[in-house]
Amino acid sequence: MNAFVPFEFTPHLAVGVSGGADSMALAVLLHDWSRAQGGKITALIVEHGLRAESSVEAAQTAARLTRLGIAVEILYWRGTKPERGIQAEARRARYDFLDRWCRHNGVLHLTVAHHADDQAETFMMRLQRGSGPDGLAAMAPVRELGACRLLRPLLGFPKARLVATLEAAGMGWVEDPSNRDPKYGRTLVRDRLETEAGKAPGVMIATARFARARASLEAATADWLARHAALHPAGFLRMTSADLQRADDEIRLRALSRAAQAIGGRAYPPDIAGVERLKDALQEGRGATLGRARFDLEGDMIGVYREARNLPKPVSLSPGTHIWDRRFLITSDGALNGYEVHPWGAEIADNWPKNSRPAWVRGLPAKVRSGLPVVVRNGGYDVPMPEGFGPEPEKIGVSIRFQPTMPLSGSGFSVA
Repeated sequence: MNAFVPFEFTPHLAVGVSGGADSMALAVLLHDWSRAQGGKITALIVEHGLRAESSVEAAQTAARLTRLGIAVEILYWRGTKPERGIQAEARRARYDFLDRWCRHNGVLHLTVAHHADDQAETFMMRLQRGSGPDGLAAMAPVRELGACRLLRPLLGFPKARLVATLEAAGMGWVEDPSNRDPKYGRTLVRDRLETEAGKAPGVMIATARFARARASLEAATADWLARHAALHPAGFLRMTSADLQRADDEIRLRALSRAAQAIGGRAYPPDIAGVERLKDALQEGRGATLGRARFDLEGDMIGVYREARNLPKPVSLSPGTHIWDRRFLITSDGALNGYEVHPWGAEIADNWPKNSRPAWVRGLPAKVRSGLPVVVRNGGYDVPMPEGFGPEPEKIGVSIRFQPTMPLSGSGFSVA
């Protein structure tokens, strides 16, 4: 834990717990560590409802942790589940639940139990997919989410030591049968590594070396973006085409990836092959889309805008802080009866006369307006001026700030 300092004087950490040996060991270890710091932990169990026995396992896990004096909360994933890509969607939902809980409870640190075996599996899977140095650096020890730091304190420890920790503590755990289901690619990689155990140390050395390269390239990309990209508070950016073409090829690809991720609001970077296709299109004088972001050639400039598709459905607005489209932070006061947030669309464009729109909204290109959240109240429309745009507008009890899941340039790293 010393690698993650500083912490507050009495730290409160959240621990993502599945009930398996890895996360149970992390909860046991962090419970002892936090008490030594005068702090505490809360174990968060996300109940996905994907298996018939999952609710029983969640209750059993909660009971085991409670007996140790650990506070526990079970977060339920309700609603329809996707038929395809269920593992990836479940992971996305899990991190959304965990991050949202941390935001609402003022917790700055979220810990998860990825360990050395997971790191080796991630490396091998990405190697098979032809990943570049970012992917081969595997999982970063620290990553920034929307509301907290994601910490992985167990990356240097093999699973066998975590199991031994639980056995020494007399703690039980649950086994998820999907971890051995051969239909998942990670299972096949795990089986291969177990039969070729001698490869794991070499893999860990390789990930550490790729991580050094990744950090250096990220710093160089951040420097380039700070010099050549202009990010607008309304959620779009522009950069000079000539500057982009003069950049080193690797920096150019990374800058495009970061731009797509920030403007599109994605939690993870786009596939490198897609970024390469985007680079080629821009070189050939063509616009293109990537990761919910559109790249338009505008004279000697390149504009990057949120695509006008797959925008959120209208939602009721309640007091507090909310993330809209993974891009805008919406903060609202009380007395919001009947307030809703809608994406800008044809209905709003038709029913909201241009001369009644705020001047700053009228001044935006249509392709920028399509990515803005619109507050609908009492049959009328409003778009709060984003923070940093200009003079403070008339208050309507709602404020917005462009704050994408992964910023254009920051200390966090998004490969997870």
